Amino acid sequence: VLVDDDNYFHRDGVDVHTECPISMTQAVLGGTVDVRTLTGTVEMKVPKGTQVDSKLMLRGKGIPHLHSEGRKGNHIVHLQIEIPKKVSKRQEELLREFDEEMKHSGGGIYGRLAKAAGSAFETIFGHGDDKKSDDKKTDKEKSNQQDKGDDSDDDVEEKKQQTA
Repeated sequence: VLVDDDNYFHRDGVDVHTECPISMTQAVLGGTVDVRTLTGTVEMKVPKGTQVDSKLMLRGKGIPHLHSEGRKGNHIVHLQIEIPKKVSKRQEELLREFDEEMKHSGGGIYGRLAKAAGSAFETIFGHGDDKKSDDKKTDKEKSNQQDKGDDSDDDVEEKKQQTA
């Protein structure tokens, strides 16, 4: 028996493999997706925290076993997390806020690894504005800088008076 190639279904013995795109949001929060099977479309649950290259199995939704009445292979769904190539300013702002929250909560890859490798988000999307680093300085640090500036001006005035 010869079977034509199909762009959607890929056969591996009695098992069938398909790819299913999901959004980053679906990967993180979970949800459902419609998956086309050999017998129709089914709604499949995507668990929270789905990782890259995750596979979900639909038992008994594959190809019937030869010489085994009623037994079928499985349908393996390969989840493909789609990363947007462009984001709006608002989306970027929300993602950066999410990234900061993950750093503070110690979730994900943050911790010793993040300190050694740097933020994965900043590696992918680049660093934020340098202006923000000035905003993060405490009032005390800003005051100390101003005091140093004032002291140096006073020293200059004092030296002028001494030489005059």
